[in-house]
Amino acid sequence: MRSERERWATAGPRSREAVRPWTGGGLLAIVLGVSANLLLTFAPDVVPAWVAVAVVVCTSATLVLMAVAVLVQRLRRTSDAEAAATRALQEAEDTRRELRGVVSAGKERVRGAEFSEILLGARERLIIHGVGMSAVSREVDLIRTAALGGLEIHLVMVDPRWLRRTRGMAGVLARYYDNPYILGQVEKSHRDIAAMAREVNAECAEERVRVHTYRAISPFGATIAEPGTPEVKGVIEFHVTGRLPRRIRLVVEYYQDDARDRSLVSQIIDAISDLSGYNFSAASLERSRDAEQTP
Repeated sequence: MRSERERWATAGPRSREAVRPWTGGGLLAIVLGVSANLLLTFAPDVVPAWVAVAVVVCTSATLVLMAVAVLVQRLRRTSDAEAAATRALQEAEDTRRELRGVVSAGKERVRGAEFSEILLGARERLIIHGVGMSAVSREVDLIRTAALGGLEIHLVMVDPRWLRRTRGMAGVLARYYDNPYILGQVEKSHRDIAAMAREVNAECAEERVRVHTYRAISPFGATIAEPGTPEVKGVIEFHVTGRLPRRIRLVVEYYQDDARDRSLVSQIIDAISDLSGYNFSAASLERSRDAEQTP
């Protein structure tokens, strides 16, 4: 025979209705009371008058008590539901606070979908940061469409001329990504992205797309919409290289910063700002230090 635990696991926990059978009995009492009242109304001589009065009083009292009980039960259920919703919101906020704005972890198989979602969801400003930017250069048509729609786009990538002149760093980058052709790919990506930026800016008669370059090796990439606002949202990708290369992808959104408790997305924006020389959290961009810019 099965133990009590096995029977519970098979049947599952009982609902509140199952452990409170009086509600079903109450409905039965209501039906009987209404039937008795109807019987006494249409056949008043069946029982003595005092019995009829007693039946009417008792059934009426039962109906009132059952109505009050049902009302109290519904109010209690509503209160429990509101309390559960409040607890769920608080738990979600506590989780966001604990994770500093990280809302989920991305996967390699949805990498392109995540990039497109952030790009298409941006309304004012978008930052696309990376190293080789080969995957981004294949999406220039999507970027062009977003920019022509009014989006301000900033692409921040490693300076290919610096890599070409600094052979040692090019070798480090090739070993880091386990790709001996990385330098050529960076140069091609830069040409394609810069050409797209020139075409869009000429068509719009303003600088909608800006290409920033930096002279360093960045171990992460990021696509961030609406930096410096409560609507900020993005995907951050950390590269793990070696025998089994991996990409660690985090989806992040707004989290209220303070002096000692910075959100992950704020710190990433600060790092990109340091690399490019522009403060991407500011309402209008101003050059903060000498940083090579590619027209």
